[in-house]
Amino acid sequence: MDWRRKRQIRNLVDGILELNTLHRPPIELIPAIMKQRGIVFEERDEDDEEFCGVYMVVKQAKIIFVNANLRTSRKHFTIAHELGHHYLGHPLQNGAIICDSDSVFGKNKPEQEKEADYFAACFLMPENLVKRKRTEFFNHCPKQTTLFPADQQLEQQQHQLQRYLSDYFQVSMAAMGYRLDELKLC
Repeated sequence: MDWRRKRQIRNLVDGILELNTLHRPPIELIPAIMKQRGIVFEERDEDDEEFCGVYMVVKQAKIIFVNANLRTSRKHFTIAHELGHHYLGHPLQNGAIICDSDSVFGKNKPEQEKEADYFAACFLMPENLVKRKRTEFFNHCPKQTTLFPADQQLEQQQHQLQRYLSDYFQVSMAAMGYRLDELKLC
């Protein structure tokens, strides 16, 4: 995905979040956004570990299903990812876009899956809010004096920051780490 498409996706997400007062983790906005967009949401108890989620349109009904057995942070990312398919207008195949573990974690991920992932990252961890929460962390983080070398202290502080932000945004440590790298904040 090129920088122009990334900018388009970031601008789309910023517009969505701007419409919803953003002083809380964006995952908390999803029910209101789905209601506003007329999307039916349901968690399905699926024994299939491969199934993550699906965005589908049946007649005029827009539906997002996610596997109820996913870890909470994974479920949040999947919901935002499926919402990304909706907002980005990705073409449906037989009325649906099904996200299984191969399309999510596979090496040959289709472009629309990369775009939906990027949408989810921008939505769940918006740059301005990540920067604000990062600043709050460093303003309230006690200065520690230890016997450890400076590089180990920095590594420990980065880990604490990543944990703090992943807890706040309700995403996985890995997702937060990727987002911090992408934003060049670590």
